[in-house]
Amino acid sequence: MMAALCEDGTYGLNCGRKSDRISVLHVKLTETAFKALENYQNCKNAPSSQAMIRFQGLQGRIKIPTIDASNGCHNFDFYLSNYGKDNPQGSFECIHQYISSSGVPHLSSLGTIQDKITICVTNDSCQVTKDV
Repeated sequence: MMAALCEDGTYGLNCGRKSDRISVLHVKLTETAFKALENYQNCKNAPSSQAMIRFQGLQGRIKIPTIDASNGCHNFDFYLSNYGKDNPQGSFECIHQYISSSGVPHLSSLGTIQDKITICVTNDSCQVTKDV
């Protein structure tokens, strides 16, 4: 999910991090994982359970509740890798866009992206690719 900046817009810029307890990750979703997350976010009658992410070393799982009556979950396994190792020619900064209390658009640095989460392909992802 991304926000767009206006071409002729003017933004304040904050370069200080709000907290050293923030971890900034680049997340690469499959189409199936993106759709499941999008459906969950857009659901007016959201399931009572919450989406969650669990890390186990350099692997993990994201659980996104389904929006139908089955009370099930979409499970997406992932692996974690170091961004610098995968992309030694550059680094990426995570920027938060918001409107200040005075109504002025601001950009604030949350930190340098150190790690990348890559969602593993599921059978659903393969079927979506085949159907296209």
